[in-house]
Amino acid sequence: MKSESIINNLKRLFYIAIGIQGVLLIAVAFRVIDILPEIPLTSVVVERYALLVTLISIPGALKLFSIIMKKNEHPNDEIVTTSLYIKAFIARFGILLLIASINIVLYAVSLNQNYMLCTLIIFTAYIFTYPSINYLRGPEEKQELTDEEISKQDK
Repeated sequence: MKSESIINNLKRLFYIAIGIQGVLLIAVAFRVIDILPEIPLTSVVVERYALLVTLISIPGALKLFSIIMKKNEHPNDEIVTTSLYIKAFIARFGILLLIASINIVLYAVSLNQNYMLCTLIIFTAYIFTYPSINYLRGPEEKQELTDEEISKQDK
């Protein structure tokens, strides 16, 4: 029961953060928010590093979640698994949120379409960060679910 409330809280955090970033991205894209009156020239080096950091951070954040969850030495202990899941989720989601925010700010400053593209790619990666109760279930519960699914398919 506690796991479900934690997942609901993480889902709420997920929707609020993506909603705020989405509104900010749309406001910047349609020039509702104008950070600088003149568009400064941004360096090609900044653009390349932003692209590089974005492309490295997406698989890195997703893999970091997997690595943290594999370090769970007590998969049957709900408290340990839940606290580890929260840490892993916040690390993964925080990295993607930070990189998306940086790209939104860079797009607002320079209006370079590459930053917009990087932000949209990160928004696509958010699909893979949606909180799920499946990581918090113990091995026995997963086995019971698969046995139930097999018996339903046999009927």
